[in-house]
Amino acid sequence: MDNLRKWYHAALRSPLLWGGLGAAAFYALLHGGPLQTPLLVRYFAGHPVEYMETVIFAIGLAALVLKALDVAAQHAAVGQSPMAGADVAISPAGNLKQRCEVLLQRLDELPVGRQQEYYICRLRTALERVRVRGSTEGLDDYLDYLADLDSARQHASYALFRVIVWSIPILGFLGTVVGITMALNSVDLRAPDESMIEVLTGLGVKFDTTALALSLSIVLMFVQFFVEKAESSLLHRVGRRVAEELLSRFPPTDRAADPALAGAAQLVDKLAAMTEQLLHRQTEMWQAALRSMLDQYSGAMESSAARLQSALTQQADVLRQIVQGNEQIVRLEDALNRNLAALAGSKHFEQTVLNLAAAVQLLNARLSEQPTAVRLEPARRATHAA
Repeated sequence: MDNLRKWYHAALRSPLLWGGLGAAAFYALLHGGPLQTPLLVRYFAGHPVEYMETVIFAIGLAALVLKALDVAAQHAAVGQSPMAGADVAISPAGNLKQRCEVLLQRLDELPVGRQQEYYICRLRTALERVRVRGSTEGLDDYLDYLADLDSARQHASYALFRVIVWSIPILGFLGTVVGITMALNSVDLRAPDESMIEVLTGLGVKFDTTALALSLSIVLMFVQFFVEKAESSLLHRVGRRVAEELLSRFPPTDRAADPALAGAAQLVDKLAAMTEQLLHRQTEMWQAALRSMLDQYSGAMESSAARLQSALTQQADVLRQIVQGNEQIVRLEDALNRNLAALAGSKHFEQTVLNLAAAVQLLNARLSEQPTAVRLEPARRATHAA
């Protein structure tokens, strides 16, 4: 029986059902009722694609209308606490789990139509968590988490609508392309002028599918904006009401009042102190290791700098010796050039001596071949001189 009731409520909230009925009623009024006007017939019944666009638009509009009605009903229900009067049935000596069970039973007694409301679902989820854990510790953070889940649920609820908004313009363009293709294929080459006039006249009707699709999409987007804004306002209001309901009934747990929580708190404090000591010791060890590493690095850098300076000094001495050796080589080259010049001069002197000796030998040879008496008149010359 419960399943049949759930199926019945699901069918009543189906946008496919209400959208199909709405489209059928619209075309009934269009073809045989007060809506049968040339303009409406042209844009809503002039092409098969226009029928599809109208039906899909009706489904999207039905989804938004159902969503708007649901949001309005939930806005009205938030102001009425579903757990009003439940505190009377709770025993003062009852523990936390028993109190949660009483409140959850009160939520289960609500009508089936309210079981999927944001307000009821969030209350039930939070109470079940408190009942299972047996503590209200971290309840604030859990409520924030539930608020995020409801936001994701809100976004997912518009999945069908987003597909509809996307598909309607695509159908409009498709109808236009199909209409143009069919018009061009109907051109009669035997009478091109007459057939071309008919094609151009019918092209205006073929673009009606695109114009209708864009117009219907704009209408859906505007309606979606207002519905989504109202639902976001509902979520904020639900968050405040749930916090008021639960935090007033389940105040933060006092650790000193619960021995188990007090022992757990002491254990956590000890663990925190030990962890802090370990971190302190680890930090000191890291600092000592870092200082040792820095000292070794500094010593290595100083030793490397000293070796580099010594190597540079030796290199400078070697360069200086090389420069001095080059100067000596230059002086030796000058002396060698002078010696070579002198040697060249000495070679010319020896040649002259040899030539002179040869001339002397030649003269002696000639004198020996012609012995001629040499007259010497020393007395006469002496007398004459006297």
